Formats: sequence, structure tokens, C-alpha cells
Amino acid sequence: MKATIAEAKTRLGKLIDAALRGERVVITRGSKPAAAIVPVDENGSPELHVRDAAADFIANEARFELQTGLAQVHESPAKFATAIAKPRRRA
Repeated sequence: MKATIAEAKTRLGKLIDAALRGERVVITRGSKPAAAIVPVDENGSPELHVRDAAADFIANEARFELQTGLAQVHESPAKFATAIAKPRRRA
């Protein structure tokens, strides 16, 4: 969901409700994204959820490497992408 700053001023309650339901709420200035409304936990920290499948995959690969002791340093993002593209046997 997108809203301009002017719209956000008049619909703030509805935008917050949408964010609490899990919708992505982006506030735009002109036609460019300027800010987002996200839910917070009881400590006031943002509850950020990764929705991108590629990011989920990378996070799972990193978690697997750490849990199995196979973590390694990659020289560049391109070499990392090549390394995780290779199928692995899961323990």
C-alpha cells in the first residue's frame, strides 16, 4: 500500500492498521518512496519481516552453514552467489 504524505496525514490510523495486518505501507514524497510504516514489538523495536524469497534463501543458507560448521568467507557477493547456487546435501 502506498500513500503520499498528505494522504498519510488524513489516513494515519488506517495505514497503521494495514501495517499491523502485515501489509507493506510506504509513504511517498512526490513519486519516490520516503518512509515506511512497520509494526513494533513491545520494546518498540521494528518487526521487520523478510518477504523476498531470495533473501529467505540466503538467510537459510547462512543459517545452515553456521549450524553445520560449514561457514566460510566469500571474496565477493558474486562468489557467494555462485557458492550457494550449488546443490548441497543436507545433514
